Amino acid sequence: MQNVAKMSFTIEHALKNELDEFSKELSLSKSRIIANALELYFDTLDLKIAQDRLKNSQIISQDEMQKFVDEL
Repeated sequence: MQNVAKMSFTIEHALKNELDEFSKELSLSKSRIIANALELYFDTLDLKIAQDRLKNSQIISQDEMQKFVDEL
């Protein structure tokens, strides 16, 4: 068995109903659908965090980087 953890959480009835429908339609377990959704959501969050960090970073030119390296 894979390294898994059991969890319990509460969701709105509308989301539970959608989950039930997708599970039947796709022949996937509800756990697999939720895990896939979380992976996709976390990828989206990672991208947002990276974009925010880039926005707050100082970008230097190739010439400036070369000068920095040469001075080492």
